[in-house]
Amino acid sequence: MNRGVGAATAFARLYHRWFDDPLALADESARQAHAVVGEQVADVLALWDERARSWLPGTPTVLRLEACDLAAFAMRAPHIALLFGTVDTAAPTAALGCALHWECFRPCSYAIDHTVVDIELETDEKGLLVGAQVALDDGGRIALGGHAVRALPCAV
Repeated sequence: MNRGVGAATAFARLYHRWFDDPLALADESARQAHAVVGEQVADVLALWDERARSWLPGTPTVLRLEACDLAAFAMRAPHIALLFGTVDTAAPTAALGCALHWECFRPCSYAIDHTVVDIELETDEKGLLVGAQVALDDGGRIALGGHAVRALPCAV
């Protein structure tokens, strides 16, 4: 897997596209979601704040698959945007001296080595993305965004 783009760069690009045409971005995400069905989960990553010793809510969640990453970014609440590509989780996430780094999100680590069988996208009345649920081959699910966009991902 190549290094991809840093999360801040990915967010900036998605944010710009979301403000230009959020419906087109939602439609594109729906088309791309079908392409990752059948992929195996390699990792679930979130930002860890070493100083606070806690996960950082409201930041992207990266579902690392065999072929690409699926990352959910919070836009304007309650909306999200999805990135299908590669997020460079080895790159620094903030200024020098910051204690943030990407780490395996243990509450969802059960998903590792399971296969994605479906991705269900949740939209609002305008057709904009507000959540995504990744269904796994064992019947488990990982919720990204949804009714608690600022919350961390969860296994359901």
